[in-house]
Amino acid sequence: MKLPRMLNPVTNPAGYLAAAGAVYTAATMIVNAVRGNGIIDVPVIVGAAGAVGALFVQTRVTPVKDPRDGNGQPLTPPAPAEPSKL
Repeated sequence: MKLPRMLNPVTNPAGYLAAAGAVYTAATMIVNAVRGNGIIDVPVIVGAAGAVGALFVQTRVTPVKDPRDGNGQPLTPPAPAEPSKL
């Protein structure tokens, strides 16, 4: 597991969206509790559903066994360089 790759927003936008949705949902629930309102309301449900949806997208879009590029071509490691003959 490479932590810099996971923290890069270009390679993990769905993860950041899921985390932001979870933080928004938790903050909304806390604000509602402090103000004496119902803890679960429409913005909380929408935020939670968005966070779960972002996690679903992350698991469906990120292939593990057979990675491919945007054109459907398999990603292969570069061929090793042949030693130069002198």
